[in-house]
Amino acid sequence: MFFNEDTRIVSLAVHRVGSQMDPEGGIMISPNALTIPIEMNEDLTEFFISPFKQEAYYHFMPEIEGQQNTTYQLVMSILNDENLLHPQSVLLAKSLYAMSASENITKGEFYVIKFRNCCYEGQLVDAVGLFKVEKKEIFLHTSTENNQLNIQLQYGNGLGKIDKGCLAFNTDGDGCVAVAFDKATRGDNAFYWIDSFLGLQQNEDEFFQTQQVINMCHDFVKNQLPQQYNITKDQQADLLNRSMQFFKENEDFSMEDYTEDVIQKEDIINNFKSFKTDFEQSRGFKVAEEFNISEPAVKKMAKIMKSVIKLDKNFHVYVHGKRDFIRRGFDEEMGMQFYQLYFTEEE
Repeated sequence: MFFNEDTRIVSLAVHRVGSQMDPEGGIMISPNALTIPIEMNEDLTEFFISPFKQEAYYHFMPEIEGQQNTTYQLVMSILNDENLLHPQSVLLAKSLYAMSASENITKGEFYVIKFRNCCYEGQLVDAVGLFKVEKKEIFLHTSTENNQLNIQLQYGNGLGKIDKGCLAFNTDGDGCVAVAFDKATRGDNAFYWIDSFLGLQQNEDEFFQTQQVINMCHDFVKNQLPQQYNITKDQQADLLNRSMQFFKENEDFSMEDYTEDVIQKEDIINNFKSFKTDFEQSRGFKVAEEFNISEPAVKKMAKIMKSVIKLDKNFHVYVHGKRDFIRRGFDEEMGMQFYQLYFTEEE
């Protein structure tokens, strides 16, 4: 968690940014920063900071496609002088609009906020937050007039409904460290916030290494092995389960231990090492042979390591372990393949 009772907003500006492809989108610049009432500060602080998870850390790249990273420069200037927040927020809003050239980008409020006393790695530091809220919710508002209750539908932003966010911490070293999220998952809208506008690159820390090695193991089992071996779906499920168990049961990762404990067979281990080289080249980084396993990364990646055997369009068999309790065969009378599952109790 990146905030506590001492964290507060010291300055806030909000503008509206849409898509250049939307005639009604456009951009609206507020002439001044907002003054936040004291009684609202704590709730607003929680509203903006609570969506961030303490998972992957990022750093700003100094350049994006050969051009200076404008967002990074403007964020750093706000960190150094909060009085610059509003004029820099105007430049940030215009920069975001300049990159919003797809019809898939949704109009929304763009917030630039300076925070005091954010929690980062056991320290209290200043931070700059960049947020975009795109989706509106309907609220039922009640009011009283002459002892009569009236109702009215209003549109607004629900708590915890921020679509895109970035929190840049003012650390002791050069530059700053950031956390970020984007709830968009497809199309142009899924990339322009973190890659094009913010220009962020994930730090190659233990979270990153854990995440990438799990990805590599998954791709090897699901994609590489079936090309070179006559491997069945239940064997794939068993390898995925044992891989995930290895990450859950160990505090440190060792490539040698993983290959001996999980993959085991020498020819497949050699194949895995070749696949690792190809994986590194395609991703543009070196996979560490040893590192501390990140528990948050293991939890996040567990969803891609689910062992599911899909049988036609009729059945999905979820395998959590005990491959010895699964039998695969062919029924000549039916002319179909089958699985036998052995269990003690039915729930």
